[in-house]
Amino acid sequence: MLTHFNTFIRLVARAALLFTPLASLAQETDRQSISPTLIAVQTETGQQIPAGAYGIVQIQTPRVANLLQLRGVMGRGIAIIRSDDNHDCQSLQLRFVAGDFGGDSVSTHAVKPIRLILQSARVSNALARGEDVVSDMYVISSQMNDPDADIIIEAGLSESHGFVLNPGTSVVADVFGSTPSRLSCSEL
Repeated sequence: MLTHFNTFIRLVARAALLFTPLASLAQETDRQSISPTLIAVQTETGQQIPAGAYGIVQIQTPRVANLLQLRGVMGRGIAIIRSDDNHDCQSLQLRFVAGDFGGDSVSTHAVKPIRLILQSARVSNALARGEDVVSDMYVISSQMNDPDADIIIEAGLSESHGFVLNPGTSVVADVFGSTPSRLSCSEL
């Protein structure tokens, strides 16, 4: 009886040793197919989408207008959204407006560029479909490692700002939709 039990244990141990590498390989393949965001990518124009992100928004030359306690920020920029295979990206022109109660005078001037990191597929898919992204509808954070954030503010804004990302560059784009363009992306 003990001999049969030892034989059975050896057989189970061999099977476990045989199938363990295959199981871990299958799990790794599943992780890569589920999340294309594991690897940082760079576009042909030099923009980088960090690992863990679905895309970025860059507003190069925003302008701020203050009217006593009110402060508004506006500008035009681009959203770059990665594809599922990390070999190409979509680039969308967009309009940006933001506001808060941080004004202290009556003035208007240019400010530093704004950079947002799109951490959720929900945000990047909405932009790719040409839908407005309103900050009140998503979790916004300025903490780079916030796992719950849909959008992370990397530079140029504070969490007190409410903002809207509007795909397109004109009223015509609002009516007929914005047209994304393809960019070549490579893994970093």
